[in-house]
Amino acid sequence: MHSQIDSLETVRIQVAAPVDLQNTTVDLPFSISTRNFKGSQTAKQQLSLDEYLYGIPGLFVLNRNNYSQDLRISLRGFGARSAFGIRGIKIVVDGIPETTPDGQGQIDNLTLGLIDNLQVLRGPASLLYGNAGGGVININTVSQIDSTYIEAGAVAGNFGMNKFDLTSGIKHDAGVSVISFSRTSSEGYRDFSGFETNQFNWKSAFDLKNDNNFSIQLNYTDSPFALDAGGLTLSEVKQDRRQARDRNVQFDSQEQVRQLKTGVSYDQSWGNLSLQTYGFYSYRDFDNKLPFESGGQVQLYRNYYGQGSYLTYDSQNDRLKNKFQIGYSLAFQADQRLRYDNMDGDRGALDFNQLETYNNYGFYAVDRLSIGQWNILGGLRYDINNLKAEVRSGDDNSGSQNLNSWSGSAGINYELNPSQRFFANVATSFETPALSELSSNPDGSSGFNPDLTPQKAVNYEVGFKSQESALQYSAAVFYIQTTDDLVPFEQAQFPGRTFYRNAGSTQRYGLELSATAAITQNLAVNASYTYSDFAYADYNLDGQDLEGKLLPGIPKHLASLGLTYQVENGLFLQLNTTYRGALFADDLNDAKIKDALISDLSASYPLQLGNTRFTVLGGVNNLFNSSYFDNVRINAFGGRFYEPAPGVHVYAGLRVRI
Repeated sequence: MHSQIDSLETVRIQVAAPVDLQNTTVDLPFSISTRNFKGSQTAKQQLSLDEYLYGIPGLFVLNRNNYSQDLRISLRGFGARSAFGIRGIKIVVDGIPETTPDGQGQIDNLTLGLIDNLQVLRGPASLLYGNAGGGVININTVSQIDSTYIEAGAVAGNFGMNKFDLTSGIKHDAGVSVISFSRTSSEGYRDFSGFETNQFNWKSAFDLKNDNNFSIQLNYTDSPFALDAGGLTLSEVKQDRRQARDRNVQFDSQEQVRQLKTGVSYDQSWGNLSLQTYGFYSYRDFDNKLPFESGGQVQLYRNYYGQGSYLTYDSQNDRLKNKFQIGYSLAFQADQRLRYDNMDGDRGALDFNQLETYNNYGFYAVDRLSIGQWNILGGLRYDINNLKAEVRSGDDNSGSQNLNSWSGSAGINYELNPSQRFFANVATSFETPALSELSSNPDGSSGFNPDLTPQKAVNYEVGFKSQESALQYSAAVFYIQTTDDLVPFEQAQFPGRTFYRNAGSTQRYGLELSATAAITQNLAVNASYTYSDFAYADYNLDGQDLEGKLLPGIPKHLASLGLTYQVENGLFLQLNTTYRGALFADDLNDAKIKDALISDLSASYPLQLGNTRFTVLGGVNNLFNSSYFDNVRINAFGGRFYEPAPGVHVYAGLRVRI
């Protein structure tokens, strides 16, 4: 979709999804949040994507400080089950999908300092993206610059945190190129929780003749280690919240990642007709050590590539406007998965060798009709998903599955006045188990777990949007019914390894409120509140009826308040405070995690000396030293749910631009 989102300043954002091309999202019948980071980028520590997701209603983030597992991001409950990486939510960077066709997403290859803006589509969106479309996070990196520049930066913080980067923006006759190198490392807050990552990024965008646009990008990431301190019991936390789990140290639990990604996109217009197309290739080499012996070391080689195109016809007359779009997306994933015994950190015998493939073919049609004050949007999509496991050692449990699915969405948007809209929609989503989830058989066998089935959802939503120059606010109420929810759990014989099962169904009732206001020319305030009543409706576990139990990993109440003071070419100061209500760590709702109030303060100040700009930056995280848990391991065996967060900690740095 190519669409435009209004913040306090009107911002045009191009989004890779088949919905709209020119109109603002105030006209779209969905809940969409946007963030523009012009002016605030230099003040950030740039350690975690959640620095960029603050205050978005319906979105909840855990696991900021465990770099071996990536963020756990959930949107209206989708993605909360993830044991590592991101599940159930589509991640798109500069028009190229980061999420694989089986629904796995990682952002460890994303250079945070290059993020220019992002938008979040809250709620099921399989019409737009197919499998795992419980929500969408679309990220756009810097693509427009005023002049050629070189910028170097260094940031240091508590727990041995260091970040160095060098970026060059080149403005040429045909467009813009941005090249970046960065290195980030930390010893970690807890024992045995350090990491190091090195990244290279290159992106060039060209404005060609006759309404042609072409872009190319290349990304390489090398993370030689990211240690995993593991989950603790509550008694261990009280004894020493910074300690690592002893088995994680014994088995040298950690991950190593090397990833290469490249992609191209091309746009062409012919009057009322336009074509957008893209293609990409990604290779990922992943090593993982888990805290147990049998099959406790994982080696994964992934090849992931795809291509997609969509054709849009735009017609209008005095009475109506219509945009009709048809398109397709192709995505192919091949995971060579090997498991070795983990002999106290050393590699033992090979006991699992399996090639897993996931091929997706998606086809869709979307129509958007504008008649007077009404905007009506509807569409239909069909996805062919072919999964195959080819066992190359041990028992031959090779096999294949076809998990095909229809998706649809329909919505209306009514213009009350030039800045205010009422909207309503109904949308569906489906989510197949990821290949890593299917290959984790609780009985220890090879092949895919035959008991896992796709999760499906239907979302009903009504809302209101108001976007004026000095005040923007929105409200949305939704109900989501899901079936066959995918739920993580652990077993005694494999402590630290996650398996999955299907719950019967859930019912999710939610309320999302947000507001942004310009108090003065330099001072702005933003606030949000999310109410999430997400409960199992039909779930029987080991003879226990869990109807009415709340979904773990999601707080019922989530609120934020942010204050931003910004002077053009001067002081930038931002205070963000989040209230996170209590949540549960297990399906039985026996382990309750207490609520927390977390505040972060960041600031930057530029100094211009001739043609050189110096920017001093710094910040204080967890300003009031709250004691809370940064991550919760859902349904962990032995009560090891808890990963403590650091107390108050600081960072400071300097950026130089010429």
